[in-house]
Amino acid sequence: MAKPVKLLHSLHRSRLAETLQNGIKALSAFDDLGVEIRQGVVYCWLCRADDKRALHGQQPDHIYLEVTVDESRCTVADMEYSSLALMYRQGWPTKPKNEQAAQLFAQIYQVTSVPLAEYTPGIFFTPEVLVKGDIAPEDVRVTSGLE
Repeated sequence: MAKPVKLLHSLHRSRLAETLQNGIKALSAFDDLGVEIRQGVVYCWLCRADDKRALHGQQPDHIYLEVTVDESRCTVADMEYSSLALMYRQGWPTKPKNEQAAQLFAQIYQVTSVPLAEYTPGIFFTPEVLVKGDIAPEDVRVTSGLE
C-alpha cells in the first residue's frame, strides 16, 4: 500500500512556472559521483533546516516547493559524504584532487543511505532525500516550507 510523504524541493525562482506546469524531472547536475542511488532522482529535504546551503544564505534566489511522493521511492543519504566526494574529485584550495578519496566517500554515501521508512532523525548531519523518478505537476505546490 502506498504511503504518501511530503518533502521539500528547492529550485531557482526562474524555474517556478515551468516546474508547476511540467513537474520535476529526475535530472541533475549532481549525479556525477558514479553511485547508483544518485541516478534518476530528484533531490529533496525532510524540512528546511536540513538545507544547510539555504540556512547559510548561499541560495537567496531559491524557493521551496512541497512535493508529495510515495515513501517507497525515497532514500535518505548524508549529503556530507557526497560533498566530500565532490571536493576530492574537483579539488579545492585546501584539498588536492584525489580520485581514490572521491570514490571512497561516494561509496560511504551510498552504503550508509537508508530507505525513508527506516530513517531515524539525527543519524545524518545533512540528510537529503533522493526520490526515484520524476515528480508529476499535480504532486507539486509552492509552500513556505515544512518546519
